[in-house]
Amino acid sequence: MKRIQNRLGSLCMAVVMLLSMAVTPAMAADTQDPPTEVTNCEVGGIWTKVLALGFSDTDWLNAINAVKVNDVTYNKETIDSFSSTTGIWEAGKYSFNGGAQGDLPALKFALNSGTTFPVTIVLSAKGYKDLTVKVTQADKWGDTYTAEAVVNSDSGNGGSGSTETPDTGKTAPTAVKYAYSSMMPAAHYFGADSDWLSAITGVQVNGTAYEKGSVEYNSSGNHWNIGKKDFNGYGAEAALVVLASSSVTYPAKFAITATDYPDVVIQVDKKGAATATIVQDTPAEYTVTAATDIENGTVKVSSTSAKAGDTVTVTATPADGYELDMITVTGASGATVAVNDSKFTMPAENVTVSATFKAVQVTPPAGEDKEIALNQVELSKDMFSHHWYVTFGEETHNYVSAISGITVNGVTWKASEYDPSSGGVYRADRSNDRLVFAATDFSSDPVIPVLTSGNVITITAAGYKDLTMKFVKDAEGNASLVADDGQGDPYELHVKIEGSFEAAIVGQKNYDGVSSASTGGASSNKNSAVTVYGALTKNGIKPADSDWQKLESYSSKINLVGSKCKVNIVPDTSKGTSESADSGMEGVYMTISSDLTLSGTPKDAGSYLISIHVEDDQGRTADSNALPFRIYTGEETLAEQIQTKNLKQYSNGLYAWDIMEPWAIKNFGSNVTGAENSVRVPKDLEVWYGSHESGTYGVLGYDIAWDKVKAGKIPQTLYIPDGCNLTLMNMKILSSVRIVVENGGKLTLRDSTVQGIIDVKNGGTFSMNYDSYKKVFETGASICGQLRLENGAVLENAAIYSHTNYLANGDLTDRSNDEAVVLTTGDVTVKGQVFISGDEAGSTGEGQTALKVQNGTLRLEDGAVLATYGGGGNVTLFSNGGSAIKLDNGTISGNGKVIALGGSVLFGSGNSAVSGTGTITTAEAYIQGATAYNHAGKNAQPGKSHDASVAINSGKKYVANGTLVDGAANDPLADLYWKTGIQETPDLSKYAIAPTPGYVLMNIPYAEFYAAEKDDGGNAAKVDAVSSATLQKTRSTLAAGSYHKNPNGSDISGVIYPVYVADLSALHGYKQVKDSDTRTITVTLKGKEIKTTYTGKNALFENPDYAYYVLSEVPTSYKTLTVEPDGSFSFGKTTATMTKLVGTSVSLKTGSRHTYYKLKVSDGLPEDIASMVSAVTLHTKEDNKTYGLRHVAEIWRGTELGFEDTGVYAGLQGKTIDTITYYLNNGKIQTIAANIKVPKSTKNVTATVENALNTAREAVVTVKNLPADFVAEYTVTSGSTVLSAYNFTVANGKLTWTGTPAFGAYTLTITDKSGAYAPVSTSFELKTADVIAKYDASNKALVKASDAITEEQFAAYLKAISAVSVDSTSYAASGKGSVTIVKTDGVIDLTAQPFSKGEGASYSLVVKATGYQDLTFTVEVPKQNGGSSGGSSSGGGSSSGSSYAVSAPSTKNGDVTVSPKNASKGDRVTITVTPDKGYELDKLTVKDASGNKLKLTDKGNGKYTFTMPGSKVTVSAEFVEEQAASIFADVPADAYYAKAVEWGVKKGITNGKANGLFGSNDPCTRGQIVTFLWRAAGSPSPKGTATVPADVLPGSYCYDAVAWALENGITNGMVDGTFGVNNTCTRGQSVTLLYRALGKAPTTVNGFTDVAADAFCADAVAWAVESGVTNGTSATTFSPADGCTRAQIVTFLYRAYQSK
Repeated sequence: MKRIQNRLGSLCMAVVMLLSMAVTPAMAADTQDPPTEVTNCEVGGIWTKVLALGFSDTDWLNAINAVKVNDVTYNKETIDSFSSTTGIWEAGKYSFNGGAQGDLPALKFALNSGTTFPVTIVLSAKGYKDLTVKVTQADKWGDTYTAEAVVNSDSGNGGSGSTETPDTGKTAPTAVKYAYSSMMPAAHYFGADSDWLSAITGVQVNGTAYEKGSVEYNSSGNHWNIGKKDFNGYGAEAALVVLASSSVTYPAKFAITATDYPDVVIQVDKKGAATATIVQDTPAEYTVTAATDIENGTVKVSSTSAKAGDTVTVTATPADGYELDMITVTGASGATVAVNDSKFTMPAENVTVSATFKAVQVTPPAGEDKEIALNQVELSKDMFSHHWYVTFGEETHNYVSAISGITVNGVTWKASEYDPSSGGVYRADRSNDRLVFAATDFSSDPVIPVLTSGNVITITAAGYKDLTMKFVKDAEGNASLVADDGQGDPYELHVKIEGSFEAAIVGQKNYDGVSSASTGGASSNKNSAVTVYGALTKNGIKPADSDWQKLESYSSKINLVGSKCKVNIVPDTSKGTSESADSGMEGVYMTISSDLTLSGTPKDAGSYLISIHVEDDQGRTADSNALPFRIYTGEETLAEQIQTKNLKQYSNGLYAWDIMEPWAIKNFGSNVTGAENSVRVPKDLEVWYGSHESGTYGVLGYDIAWDKVKAGKIPQTLYIPDGCNLTLMNMKILSSVRIVVENGGKLTLRDSTVQGIIDVKNGGTFSMNYDSYKKVFETGASICGQLRLENGAVLENAAIYSHTNYLANGDLTDRSNDEAVVLTTGDVTVKGQVFISGDEAGSTGEGQTALKVQNGTLRLEDGAVLATYGGGGNVTLFSNGGSAIKLDNGTISGNGKVIALGGSVLFGSGNSAVSGTGTITTAEAYIQGATAYNHAGKNAQPGKSHDASVAINSGKKYVANGTLVDGAANDPLADLYWKTGIQETPDLSKYAIAPTPGYVLMNIPYAEFYAAEKDDGGNAAKVDAVSSATLQKTRSTLAAGSYHKNPNGSDISGVIYPVYVADLSALHGYKQVKDSDTRTITVTLKGKEIKTTYTGKNALFENPDYAYYVLSEVPTSYKTLTVEPDGSFSFGKTTATMTKLVGTSVSLKTGSRHTYYKLKVSDGLPEDIASMVSAVTLHTKEDNKTYGLRHVAEIWRGTELGFEDTGVYAGLQGKTIDTITYYLNNGKIQTIAANIKVPKSTKNVTATVENALNTAREAVVTVKNLPADFVAEYTVTSGSTVLSAYNFTVANGKLTWTGTPAFGAYTLTITDKSGAYAPVSTSFELKTADVIAKYDASNKALVKASDAITEEQFAAYLKAISAVSVDSTSYAASGKGSVTIVKTDGVIDLTAQPFSKGEGASYSLVVKATGYQDLTFTVEVPKQNGGSSGGSSSGGGSSSGSSYAVSAPSTKNGDVTVSPKNASKGDRVTITVTPDKGYELDKLTVKDASGNKLKLTDKGNGKYTFTMPGSKVTVSAEFVEEQAASIFADVPADAYYAKAVEWGVKKGITNGKANGLFGSNDPCTRGQIVTFLWRAAGSPSPKGTATVPADVLPGSYCYDAVAWALENGITNGMVDGTFGVNNTCTRGQSVTLLYRALGKAPTTVNGFTDVAADAFCADAVAWAVESGVTNGTSATTFSPADGCTRAQIVTFLYRAYQSK
């Protein structure tokens, strides 16, 4: 092959200098002169610089064994022009002058990097004297080179390689010019005689040898070269340039060696010195080390140290049977030092001397053949891998010449004078001393192949024994010659195929899909995804995973012979396919690629097996496994094929149709009961692939006329069922198919086309062009028919575009369509981002509408985006654009953004972006009409933003009509349109809407209002979020400045305050109050009904959180609203002006009726402060914290403030309030300085003093819960009376006194000596023993008890009456809610409300007067006919002795006895119940004469007690059959709730849980308790008058129960509009539900400290305790918020029914 590299130098005529040299006596007699004629000289190479020298003496060339270039030893290796290896040489051939004279004998050198000319080469050859060749370059930039050869006079004796420059008498310079440069790296310049400079061959700096190399700017240090330098300003001259390393120390010595000149040493005293001096230098000595780790011999040296240039002699002594092979001397730098005749010249560095020894060759006896050892044989290949070269060590020359014949595997190969090009031939190349075989077969039809692995070669040569060896090529492609073991090729070829062949259909064209199978290279097949892998292992070894490699020629180390590889396709008879079946297909495998593909036309349906047979270039063969290939008839049905047995199942249990087989299915069949041509996909089918390549599709259905589609005559239906989340990939769904997404199903289209209809039903979801795993949009799928979403459907993350007019309906071209791409009816939800674009106008002349909303609402979820684009009018002439949205009595709402652009046009008119009739109320709306172009005479009109019948009421909006422009290039809207199929989605940043700022009056929840009112330390104000208060006061003017969101007044929610909003659209979705709004609120306060109408902004008073009223003017103060990242609101600090009030006083009281702590602010505040307060904060001195107060709960009438000792306000205890801040609605903030120490609460401390006679001298005192550190001090007071004379003292639980204090009301106050705690007070009475009054039955009046009583005494008694009890119900005699029963003259007012039983009724009265004994008597209302007209009375706590009968009629299945059978009022009566065997008590009832049920106390063991009333009593009992000891496993027979559970089961109220347990300790939900109540009431059918909350599903177990409870006022649901069906029912809720269903007004007052008097459950708790349903969780607590278990609830219900 001729040279193709770029030449660095051209051929020149070598200048030959023949020098006659006298042979000295020292020369050996057998040493020849080398050739001195250099026939050619040329420099070339591609990656390296190659110097070629031509010589005609090939014997000398072949004898060369050592080469030095510029005194650097080069190694002998093959030179490859494409390799970057340097420092090597080779004797061979070279194509000089471009090959004009053919390949000539030559010596080639791959020069080291940085080598420059002139170059001196010393050549040593065995049996020849050394030859020195100097090569120079004619000029620096030229390409002409000359070579001068000189025979070394003192060399020879076998080519030792020793050289010494003869003394030419040249004189080295004695002075030099010097300059220094500090540029990096630092440079030293030495100027002198140019001849000496050009002769320099080496430079050492401080003993370190520097390389000759580049000295340009930025070159690295430790280099030298000849350059130029201007030393004196007269121009640049030749100079030695040395780039010094930064590690050089000074003074520095530069030792310079030059050919034919003595060495020169130049000293530079310091860095940057002005001059340099040539000095005489004492040569340094270097160490000579003789190696000791030598095998088979030893070496010694003549000296262990020497100076550079000294001669050192080496003595090598071999062991017995060995002889010297080679002496090596290696410098410390790694450089090899030449050794001649066991001597070497010491370099300027330390050296190590070593030697190798070889076994002595025994010369065979005369006449005996020589033997070539296998370890002498070397195998190599030429640079082009065309030939194998075999050499035989030192015997190569003689042996190759002696070769007489060669056999390979016993077959004789012919000898040739030329390098062979095929097998069966060899060349004994005697000129190059090598045996040559062909490595590559260039014969088109070789009779004998080239050498392959396992071939046995036998060589016959005259005078030598036959040499037999085996040629082996391993798995890495490396060849070698080894001993023949008789086993042939040691390597075995393996092949396998992986992947799959897509099924085909009989007669299918172009099976390859994108292109037919390739015959000239790699196939671009799309239907087959099969890869061929190969492995080469030792015989009998199974390939590991790492052994397998793709069989493709550009990467595989296995070289296949393509013509000998074959793909086999055979019928799979095990699958029922006939042995004679013909697939009609051919396998295609090109070795350039690892792909195995198929081509042809499928012929016979059935199953086939496909495998491959391969053969490599070594003759190894292998057969692969088989993969299945299926050919279908094309008549298969979808119902048959889509069964899960044909699908691939994932580890998660879901399936994939991977890939649809066959790829085209036109027949459906049916798997839907009662329906034809209908298929419901398996619920667990997750993905359905038509193929795995975009552009290759599976096809479902067939083409039908578009008119049939519009008429609904679609023959085939594909159902996506509940629970199925299906993705269709690479599918074409033709127009014969209607897709139905059922409730709970989801369909995603990806890279697929739908020609027909998709119906999404209620609860179904549709997505398109969206990868839900990567959460990114994509292109590829389109809808050419229509997507229809029904009421309750969801459209989620979809990029929808249409090709209805420009993608044919299969083979039909009958479709032209401008109906909407997407149609919604009813209420449909949009989630995420949805983009819809209509198609360009077709023959209808109007672009396709993107979206139609018909008779319903399309709701955008929070943050959702709906972008719509009308179809354009740009393809057909004068077509009009389409609407983006068409509303047909439709609404688009929600807290998202809608975008609508009318379709762009070319010559036609634009349509309205939103047309039809309806409303858009989304958070944001971007509505843009289309641009039109002003064409002469065409009268094109731009599109409007929306029709007049469309209202755009979005909070933030951009609404604009299109404009008329001169040409398409001027369309200002061009960048706004979505480029479907190119852009995955449009750029939403282009639809930004400028914000609209403004001021509003807003309902701000307390917590948000106070959060920004920070104190000096940055602590946000603390506040309880919601305030509960009486239902009347929260809705009255007492709550001015606040608002409440619950119309029932059950809370106070926050503050009405001005707010600045940077973008009013942020308020979208919140209630806007307008001037036309009104709220009429009716409350009853102190028995008086008050009706107030609130209009406009005042109506905020009863509206939700964040309701707002837009202000027309800037308010005097405001807060700034910020929308947080999660969408919530926060508010800045108010901007109001702050002033300090002076002259005010503040007082604190504990134990207040309203709140425990009460503050009174006096003086300084505005007179109308009650209507001006927006908010109030309290600041504490010790911890620098701020507390916010709430209206009604903590703020009353402006001047009265309060707070409880619980919640956040508990932190005020023990602190000092130093500032009170009022936020007023006039834009001001007023602060009041205070110094109020808040004592610790004693709210839970109870103190009682037993009433006593004033003459008793003592009374019992009981104090509970007093803190341990409370140091008590006691004080007794009675108004302003001075009591010191009576010495009231408390000790040992008793109050004692002296003397007889006046009878009446007294107060005991307990104070903490330290003042840390609030005082504790309790009232008591000291009573007189005198009886002042009695009841006169005849006059129905109280009269003096005796004549001894004075009128004054009697009058004082009447005035002291505080309460009268009628039939155990107490009525206050004065104050709020009082009822007058005893008139001022003592007459009983029988017209008073308590006397309501009618004529003839009797009443039991107890009169209580402060300081007097209780008076008890009976009043009988006279009958009209003159019946009883009296009653009885007594004083001192007893009646007049009346006794009433207690009757207990007999009953079935048990006995009831009473004791006593007659009793007076107040007596305790005991009932004993004894059931018959097998029976138990079901119900026990005690009623008085009026039919009122009396309270029973269960004493256990069948005994019950009650308190006798002032009338006769009847006891009745019912018995039922005894229940089993335990109905449920989790209901022990002795459990307190066992009887209640048994009762509940018997009554059908509960049946326990599905697991056979009752679930005694499971939480009881609100749904369960109303169900219990409803069943206990007989499970009545609801009337249908109540609206059942949405969280109670129709048909659920509790639906009728909840409806019944709502209808009967038993519950109103939760404040958030739900019922809370699964919420755990609390104790407070439970008794309230029972009370409303079964109870009656209690006669006692709730006495629990954790149930406020105005709590929603206060009356219910009192009734429950009074009726025996439940007691508190402690003596003072009821725990109304604690959850109830099922056992507790059924027990409550059981007790409630027992007490009825």
